[in-house]
Amino acid sequence: MSDKYKPGAGVDVGTSNIVVARQKEDGTFENRYHRNMLYALDVSDEATDLLESSNYLYVKVGDIFYVVGDDALKLVNAIGSGEVIRPMKDGILNPTLQESSELLFYIIKAVVGEPIKENESLRYSIPANPIDVDNDNVFHKMLLESFFKKLGFNPKPVNEAMCIAYDCNPVMKTEDGDVALSGICVSAGAGMTNVALSFKGLELNSFSVTKSGDYIDERVALATGINKNQIVRIKEKKLDLNNVDMSDRAISALSIYYDEVIHRVLSQIASKFKDSKSQMEGEIEIIVAGGTSMPEGYGQRFKKCLSDINLPFTVYGVRQSKTPFYSVSQGACIRAQADHAKAAK
Repeated sequence: MSDKYKPGAGVDVGTSNIVVARQKEDGTFENRYHRNMLYALDVSDEATDLLESSNYLYVKVGDIFYVVGDDALKLVNAIGSGEVIRPMKDGILNPTLQESSELLFYIIKAVVGEPIKENESLRYSIPANPIDVDNDNVFHKMLLESFFKKLGFNPKPVNEAMCIAYDCNPVMKTEDGDVALSGICVSAGAGMTNVALSFKGLELNSFSVTKSGDYIDERVALATGINKNQIVRIKEKKLDLNNVDMSDRAISALSIYYDEVIHRVLSQIASKFKDSKSQMEGEIEIIVAGGTSMPEGYGQRFKKCLSDINLPFTVYGVRQSKTPFYSVSQGACIRAQADHAKAAK
């Protein structure tokens, strides 16, 4: 395995998914992921028989079986009742789930695996502190560091939205030429939308906004009466924001709430960066990525909403990552490789 990958792993620790990226010697990335969700079953003979006769990934904590990852969503949809639970909420550990840290560690261990060399460099994503709720990422950050050290890595945190800059390289256009790694990156996740303003790879400002992808699912479920787990499947399999069938209640509601979330994020960008014009004297590029940005037409919808917002700088273009689901993990991997190279000198 050590011959297959370059040293340095990147992990996107998201509310909805845990994604790990490694880069092969030929320069291509390889990503693995688990949905960061669980379905709880009381320990019983029936539950034991079900799990032993299936290939479901599960863990027993106390008197409860937790089915892990995509299997959890498959099972709850097959049963037709109940809800998946998350060890994370709004980008950090779920404070309402007592076993959240133990369950999150189980999922991380399953997807990340072991270091390919002793004390291998690893970068893990953390959200910027939110500006719309009273919360911070300190406990979450330190707990993740402890997790990865237990697995044998040399871990460091990295801002989630800045990972997109490292992966996608936003460019600012100036009179003196193009400036790499300069612009705004937006990571539209399940629990939060993270935003970072960078200049030549330096993080100038960052923040997060809650009520992102999970919020869209919850509001659409309430508006339509359709189970939230089914809404997730519809969003992932059927939603095309360029071609919205307004006669379809779920699709039309998803379109409406996507507009609401994008407008709210752009309004916060305008407000938060109003004093940053002197730092970004050229025309900037906005990069969008993240799981919530994956429906067809998201980039075009973002551009349309942008035309309604008065930003404190000139934007010449909006670009969607070619790999929106993997950009955070890949950017974290790039930073981890840089850590390895620095340590090797």
